[in-house]
Amino acid sequence: MLYDGFQPLDLAGPWQAFSSANEEAGRKLYQLHTIAATPVVATWEQGLRMQMDGTFADDADAPIDTMLVPGGPGADLASAHRETQAWLRRRDPDARRTCSVCTGAFVLAATGLLDGRAVTTHWRSATRLQSHYPALRVQDDRIFIESGKYWTSAGVTAGIDLALALIERDFGPDLSQQVARRLVVFMRRNGDQRQYSQTLRLQDRVAAPFRDLVEKMEAQLSARWSVDDMADACHMSRRTFQRKFAAHFGVAPTEVLRRLRQERAAALAASGKVSRKEMARQFALRPAPGRTAPE
Repeated sequence: MLYDGFQPLDLAGPWQAFSSANEEAGRKLYQLHTIAATPVVATWEQGLRMQMDGTFADDADAPIDTMLVPGGPGADLASAHRETQAWLRRRDPDARRTCSVCTGAFVLAATGLLDGRAVTTHWRSATRLQSHYPALRVQDDRIFIESGKYWTSAGVTAGIDLALALIERDFGPDLSQQVARRLVVFMRRNGDQRQYSQTLRLQDRVAAPFRDLVEKMEAQLSARWSVDDMADACHMSRRTFQRKFAAHFGVAPTEVLRRLRQERAAALAASGKVSRKEMARQFALRPAPGRTAPE
């Protein structure tokens, strides 16, 4: 369900995932349709314009399996739009599940359908969502949340994670994994994972050489990575490296490495695709890149 001012990636990500599921299966598992109050909607002024498959006025009440509402800068106006809200309230009872991406949660919340439920949205909008709709239980650090028939997700790329979870629920993990590979998803995230990774948090705070070091560590988390290895990667003495690193991050370099490994291990464990034995093998201490193993 669209409206003027929707975020195109909130639509395109899930849409492509469901389309790819059809292609991978070799048959039409999902039939995709768009609907809005008007025949044409735009992402914003002078933005991308889309022709709808139907409007609320000519809706023939065909069965809806999954209803999805994307977010976008026009979500507040859609939340106050009487025709949009009336259509959602009328059609929701017959839908098997109702979903939102990002600030699409505001549009659903305005109907009262999410009252009393655990929900999420983009982390930047979570406080505002809770303030506007105190009957919700907003969790601001989740990729997506399932609460009964209602699924809500964080913003933009999290819509793909949501769609992959829905595909897995409908047709099993094998098809969902095939779609993830087709979309070149680096790592599937489950709903419990953080919206904002440790790597991004760290990269936000510093420039080179520490930014480059964090990227190298994240790419080689199973390496030994002694403090001397880290200092060498930054072309600094051990003493200078420790002093400058602590000044930038407020913690020791070994603590940053621990957090990165902990987050990766949690992601692998949540995926259910890696055994404890395999996880232990991946995180076995090997020499850092460019170093040889000690005798």
